[in-house]
Amino acid sequence: MARISRILLLFVLTALIWSHTYAETVSLDVSQLIPKIELSFSPRAASFVENSTFNIPILVDTDGAEINGIEIRVNFDKDKLEIIKPSSGLSIIGVWVEPPSYDNTRGTASYVGVIPDGITTNSGLVGTITFKAKRTGWATVSFGANSKVLLNDGQGTEAEVELGRAEYAIVPKAPEGVKVFSETHPFQGEWYNNDSPVISWDRDAGVSGFSYILDDKPSTIPENSITANETSEAFESLADGLWYFHIKANKNGVWGTTGHFLIRIDTVPPADFKPEVSYLLAAVNLVERSIISFFTTDNLSGVDYYEVGIIDKSQPVTVSPVFVQTESPFQIPLARGDLNVMVRVFDKAGNIRDVTAAVSSSSLISKFIKDNLVYLLLLVILAGLVGLLFHYLVGHHVLRYLGQAFELMKKEEQTENAEKTPDTPTQ
Repeated sequence: MARISRILLLFVLTALIWSHTYAETVSLDVSQLIPKIELSFSPRAASFVENSTFNIPILVDTDGAEINGIEIRVNFDKDKLEIIKPSSGLSIIGVWVEPPSYDNTRGTASYVGVIPDGITTNSGLVGTITFKAKRTGWATVSFGANSKVLLNDGQGTEAEVELGRAEYAIVPKAPEGVKVFSETHPFQGEWYNNDSPVISWDRDAGVSGFSYILDDKPSTIPENSITANETSEAFESLADGLWYFHIKANKNGVWGTTGHFLIRIDTVPPADFKPEVSYLLAAVNLVERSIISFFTTDNLSGVDYYEVGIIDKSQPVTVSPVFVQTESPFQIPLARGDLNVMVRVFDKAGNIRDVTAAVSSSSLISKFIKDNLVYLLLLVILAGLVGLLFHYLVGHHVLRYLGQAFELMKKEEQTENAEKTPDTPTQ
């Protein structure tokens, strides 16, 4: 009897221990069987420029469970963001119970649909929202508490959902390159002889100041420190050459891109030169003409064109010449008397150099003789020698004796030829 009691007691203890162990094991398995679905935005944090647009995908992670129904309500900061379109794109939703919709006034959007065959995924795309950044600041996007995900268990069981959120920084748009202009040097491709340019620029709304620098380098970037609040600056006595004005604006604490403006300065006239005057004489009709030739250079802007003006020295000093644009060489019009021919050269910056050459049209023949005196003297001497030789030959009958000698030689040659010719035989 005692033995049976001990057996029953051992059985009861064993049952109690087993039941206690079984109860704990079942409790742990039940907690693990409850799926926890995660809804999230991608990215969860980012920075976007004011007035720009950007896409935010909505993703679902089923944590190994299979789902077949989604009801998502999205809330966003309506003061900082607005939806351009709530595109579904390549969504895991097969049938939309409600078309994707949004309300920018209330700051909401919704996605409600089912997945007929169910899905298990760790990054399923529900839809993509295209936002526009309206104003600077922090903007929050979150899922509403009434968002639901249904399990594909045949009963439409609601899964436990972890609702994600995202925060985006809307930063000010960097100002674009400042628009620069100049009333004194308006065209960047042209040269100017003004060495004191005045440069101006536009100021956009919200700009707190500018940073600028003037140097001889084409791509300098000014430092990030405000050096001016005005919209104009005058420079004085700049050296000749190429100058570059660089400026950028600070708007809402953000520095914009740099604007550049080229200034070309040339205050030096073309190089000095000496015109060459040439005199021509037509032997047939003794017409006298003169031609003036000229050439010079300019180191910076280059020579643009020449003008020629002619002054008759016999006219009153109050008379001014009329300049005509021309090229070298230039034929001086026929005139009698002394002339001053003024050659005026312009460079491409508008600098002028005048050079004058004297021309005496009444003494062109004497000028020709003077310039060629050596050759004329040689010609006269040669002609004199020829004349003397001819006079000597005639005076001393040399030419007559030479003629008689040539006649005698000719007769002797004829006689020799006759003797060498054989007689013709008689038939």
